Amino acid sequence: MSNRRNLTAYLLLGVLSIVGLGAAVLGIVQEPNNVSLGDAVTNTLSAANYSEVLTENTAQGQQSDYLTFQSPDRLGGYIQSGDKRTYVVVIGNVEYQSVTVSADAPTSSLKYYRQASQGAIALDPAHGYLPYAKQAKNPSGSAGTYTFTLTRQGQTGTFTYTVSGKYISSFNLVVKSNTVDLTISQVGTSPPVVAPPASQIAATSK
Repeated sequence: MSNRRNLTAYLLLGVLSIVGLGAAVLGIVQEPNNVSLGDAVTNTLSAANYSEVLTENTAQGQQSDYLTFQSPDRLGGYIQSGDKRTYVVVIGNVEYQSVTVSADAPTSSLKYYRQASQGAIALDPAHGYLPYAKQAKNPSGSAGTYTFTLTRQGQTGTFTYTVSGKYISSFNLVVKSNTVDLTISQVGTSPPVVAPPASQIAATSK
């Protein structure tokens, strides 16, 4: 699983290579906004866990990641492209990645391959995208929604963050015709990320 959670690279190249992890699409409870954008980013990234849905639309197509991040070093879920899924679990510096299967395939039939990983934080979309809020000089917004732009190598990205209560609940990035949408929910109450059963892990790497 490659690390493409780097906005600078995104703006330079104009596209994202598509990979990911996940849980289920979960609803967000809207609460009164009582913290700043910067504090909401800090609170979210400092949480014990959270669920995420990341959808990327580029010239290469659309792909969605359904994720759970568990502090300090776990990330798990699946990548969905069309009717195909790839399941991934990252624990520390180890990654378990399944063979790609149909979306309706039972998880009990999966086979995982073990490989070295850059770590959950390096691959987590929230950790990759949310910190760019701290580069905003004068974000505009009201009712908990903040918007600003950043420019790299002549390409401008438009960032939009929504704060719900103490946390970031959604993020959107637009660079030309490329878009990134990230929804964050179940902060502090997400299910645990666990390693695949030993019986489903192949003896050798792919």
